[in-house]
Amino acid sequence: MTSSVSEYTLSQSKLEKAFGVRKIGELKYEGLIPLTKPSVGSRGVFGGNLCGQSLLVAMESVEEGFTPHSLHSYFVKAGDDTFPCQYEVEKVSDGKNFANRLIRVVQKGETKYLVMISLTRRNSFSDAAKQFQAGKSKGFPLDFQIPPPKQFARHHHSELETRLDHDHTMTLQHKFGPEFYQPHLSEREELAKSAAERDLSFWLRVDDSGVASKEKKFKYAGFGAASDSLFLTSLSRILHLPIAKELTSGGKGEHFFSVSLDHSVYFHDDEFDPSQWFFFNFRAPRFANNRVLLQGSYYNEEGKLFASIVQEGLVFFHSGSELKAKL
Repeated sequence: MTSSVSEYTLSQSKLEKAFGVRKIGELKYEGLIPLTKPSVGSRGVFGGNLCGQSLLVAMESVEEGFTPHSLHSYFVKAGDDTFPCQYEVEKVSDGKNFANRLIRVVQKGETKYLVMISLTRRNSFSDAAKQFQAGKSKGFPLDFQIPPPKQFARHHHSELETRLDHDHTMTLQHKFGPEFYQPHLSEREELAKSAAERDLSFWLRVDDSGVASKEKKFKYAGFGAASDSLFLTSLSRILHLPIAKELTSGGKGEHFFSVSLDHSVYFHDDEFDPSQWFFFNFRAPRFANNRVLLQGSYYNEEGKLFASIVQEGLVFFHSGSELKAKL
């Protein structure tokens, strides 16, 4: 059921309050409240919030049982955090097992974010395995993945300090191994690789405190927000430039200005919980013409790869900072 203004209560979780929408037309939705910036000094709405609310809208526009398996989007203009976004939905296709939605995110008649979301009825491997074991499915549920990187086992999240200073809304929480802020601890290992081959990792979760939502759409909204967190601004760490004590997602940083140009998410499995700690590993395989390509993988605590992202960011270095990079 679509959230309405009258349903907006103190008993709702943080995710319901942050991403709830109401239906204002046949294929048109509006956020209940404005989306927030990643930090006070950022020029526009946090791209992850646009992604998250768009995922929720896509699920509102399909039959029950469909969940997203992929998202491909472009950040067109900076979103305004002073009033809610509107979502214009086009039903590209509605099939038995797949549905596609094209969504324009609009403010004052201007397109801010353009996103294509594909949804499916079948995105749970454990359900597929049960169906096969019960003789209800003839197709064997094949499953394989790349294992988590060695950093996954180096520091368990329970041993690390929770950092809240990267999101002024206090919705996203992060934990970093000591090597992240003290690169000398892994300098020999990292500098033995080219910048394009180096990978970084951290733990994160979405704080959905309060009365946790029982609606699946809000876990997708929460992960959508988390899927755009901190990796673009962490390019300075990959380049072994001095890293600031406080990171933000996009905007003006110590060494460069950056904005996300596009964002793609692949949900490999429906069985994940963004309110629990999960592990993110990423790298920047290509930088040229002021654009950096970023690729990342998300693992749950058991080491299961449940989602992947690809993003291109626009980067402009300040005062020759790029000349200090260790490539």
